[in-house]
Amino acid sequence: MSLQRSIQLLALCLLGLFFLPYILKLKQWDLLFILLAGVAMPAYDFLSKRDGRGD
Repeated sequence: MSLQRSIQLLALCLLGLFFLPYILKLKQWDLLFILLAGVAMPAYDFLSKRDGRGD
């Protein structure tokens, strides 16, 4: 795993940890969906890139 890929994974984990308290405490489904989408989009971007160069 390259250094850039490791840094991207660390950033993704930190983003998830940042949103985690809000996700666990929210009772409104619409806001919960928005927060989960905010985590899912970077996760998809991370997983879809095979090399570190992008598109």
